[in-house]
Amino acid sequence: MSESGDVAPPVDLVTISRTVEHALARGLALPERSWVDATTRQLQGQLSLLLLEDLGDTDSAPVRELHRTAYRLLDRRGRPDAGTPPPHAYEYMRTLATVTRAVAALYARGRSGER
Repeated sequence: MSESGDVAPPVDLVTISRTVEHALARGLALPERSWVDATTRQLQGQLSLLLLEDLGDTDSAPVRELHRTAYRLLDRRGRPDAGTPPPHAYEYMRTLATVTRAVAALYARGRSGER
């Protein structure tokens, strides 16, 4: 529950996995920018939601680095905007997908008791 009393929506690992798979699928050409932007927004929301959850042991260096990377990607100052060239927006989306997948794996591991 947040400070405002709102309950966070449940984490849907199936939806997160599908979004990540679509974002990381390779095509012959860059996808439409509107698709990249929409997928980026989905991934940002999913990663933000995951980071609200208990991800288990955060004392190890790799997990701390993953958290730093995730928060850096979500920082508004580093996000692509309308002026960002399409290849850069696409690479940002793919990096965001990779980090989201790693954080989702931490979450899933914690849920299965493998902490």
